[in-house]
Amino acid sequence: MGKHYPLLDREQVEAILESLKFVPKRQSGSHCQWEGYTKGIRRIVTVDHLKKGRKEKYSHRLISKMIQQSGLSKEEFYSHL
Repeated sequence: MGKHYPLLDREQVEAILESLKFVPKRQSGSHCQWEGYTKGIRRIVTVDHLKKGRKEKYSHRLISKMIQQSGLSKEEFYSHL
């Protein structure tokens, strides 16, 4: 059985990105793009600013997409939580 990964809210995702040295670059409507480097490759992670605020949890699908954009594995991403 696989390891359980909790759903994350916006505050947690942004804290992870900050710990990875990503910085917010652009905000367009309800999305903010964070820029950083993973293993020497420039990455852009799009963070959805959820309608109900910072404490609403992202779906597993959205979290997976942000992890993929970061260039990290799920284990690496969650280790910065």
